[in-house]
Amino acid sequence: MKSKIIAPGVKLCTHKTKQFKTSVVSFNIVTSLSENAGKKALLLNLLARTNKIYPTITEMNRRLAGLYGAVISPSIRKIGEAQVLSLVLVCLDDRFALKGEKVLCEALKLVSSCLFMPDITTEGFKEDNIKREKRLLIEKLESEKDEKRIYALNTMLGEMCRDEAYGINRLGTKEEIEAATGKELLKLWKDLLFKAPVQINVTGNFDEKEIEEAVTKLFAPLERKKENILEVHTEFVTEAFESKTVREKQSVKQGKLVIGMRAGMTYDFDNFPAIKLMNAIFGSGTFSKLFMNVREKMSLCYYCASRLDSNKGIITVESGVETENAEKALEAIRHELDEIRRGSFTDETVENAKKSLYDLYNSVYDSVAGINDWMTSYAVKNEITEPCSLGEMINGVCREEIIIAASMVTEDTVYILESDAKEAAE
Repeated sequence: MKSKIIAPGVKLCTHKTKQFKTSVVSFNIVTSLSENAGKKALLLNLLARTNKIYPTITEMNRRLAGLYGAVISPSIRKIGEAQVLSLVLVCLDDRFALKGEKVLCEALKLVSSCLFMPDITTEGFKEDNIKREKRLLIEKLESEKDEKRIYALNTMLGEMCRDEAYGINRLGTKEEIEAATGKELLKLWKDLLFKAPVQINVTGNFDEKEIEEAVTKLFAPLERKKENILEVHTEFVTEAFESKTVREKQSVKQGKLVIGMRAGMTYDFDNFPAIKLMNAIFGSGTFSKLFMNVREKMSLCYYCASRLDSNKGIITVESGVETENAEKALEAIRHELDEIRRGSFTDETVENAKKSLYDLYNSVYDSVAGINDWMTSYAVKNEITEPCSLGEMINGVCREEIIIAASMVTEDTVYILESDAKEAAE
């Protein structure tokens, strides 16, 4: 994987390979999560659907079909306290084109026209398009509330990071989306185009010089200035001084227990290999303590797993529980973390965790989507670390480092979604 600055605030990341029959091009715009999250999500969906050259969905789909069934998808990610807006295009590799067409170059032109030439008037984005995308985005936002596992996690993070940008939903709020106007979205588009950091990813079999020249030409007319490029930072809270518990009742058949913990990190790569390995032993695999003990032996949860977000320094534990078992499960989860702090884990468990993570990192190379996602995860950083390099770093972690990493973890917020038996019965 290579990366190169081609314009102020614009980074080109490439991974050349003949391994796949498809290629991927993605434009990733890095913005702050702290403001206008809903409007930026709405803007991205508008950009992905049509453009000035292909102003209707039918015309856009016809063009995509002409590129051997290429697909453009909008994607919104929360990376630390950055909201990353991505236009992702997947197309056929040039080698398999029937008439020798340069499919990737044409695909690059199409996705770039979505970003640089949206279907707008002097007054802003068209109202009919806005109404359609508002409805679809709000439906997606509402669907996350209906999916209780996602709802419980988002609610816990909202409580845990109430005074931090990280607590904001990556899609924003319904009210914010509904209030957006075509004129506001036009101004927002211009601001992002001239001021937001951008990372372009290209994965597949391509001429590197040709791609670099094409992308450089796209940004040259903008005359972006280094001093105007926005800086997006993430606030790391290293320690929770007390744990708070939030309870909510709903008519659900299965309760949810979600725990938010501070991992003790001061920036996104601080002690990362040891914390990552510790978390794997704690709860991110079938060999982990949460799976083997809390779920299998004690049968306290339908599922129970932990996840580390190194871009914010937070560990989350998610579990599905019967309401009457929530407190027992909470104490059991706390106990398993204490066991790691005391060094109560086997060398076999450590080796299983290392192998699991090593295999996970190397599996990134198994698909164009995996490679593109990996490169996108570094859109907020200056350089990309190869997955295989991280696997080697994990292998170098010793037992004492795992214990130290566990001792740095502090519990911040416990969220329990309880079943309201009366409502559920009705």
